[in-house]
Amino acid sequence: MEYIIRETDEFYPLSVLFQENGMGVPISERAPDQIIKMWRMDDSETGELMAAVTLEIRDNVYTLGDIAVRADLQRKGYGRIMQDVVFVQAKKLKVSEVWACAKEPEFYKKLGWKVIDWEDAPDIAIHCAECGKRGFTCFPQIMKYEF
Repeated sequence: MEYIIRETDEFYPLSVLFQENGMGVPISERAPDQIIKMWRMDDSETGELMAAVTLEIRDNVYTLGDIAVRADLQRKGYGRIMQDVVFVQAKKLKVSEVWACAKEPEFYKKLGWKVIDWEDAPDIAIHCAECGKRGFTCFPQIMKYEF
């Protein structure tokens, strides 16, 4: 499938995708203040949203805020592609590390992220007691990627 990745300032469609993927992000027209950049991946033929990612500053560190791939397109490498968009931007900003609060830590581990103990990490966590979409208690992990 051919796609186009572009920076966007329209948060609403991204927030819907994040919500549909159990991210705990409220559906909203307005992006949260901590978001500094947002990107979307669109099907180049239909224009449909395929994936999205945000770069944020939380507790004074750069954070891969939210990343989601449409359910029918998961496990095709699009998550890695969107992660790399954030990494390219971080390198332009001369950032040496990016943090994440991972609800799917195995995805991040496969891509070279390291698990960091909560007490040794900045306060970047998104605390959610339960993911209604997946129906299990969520125990996210704090992760760090160093360049």
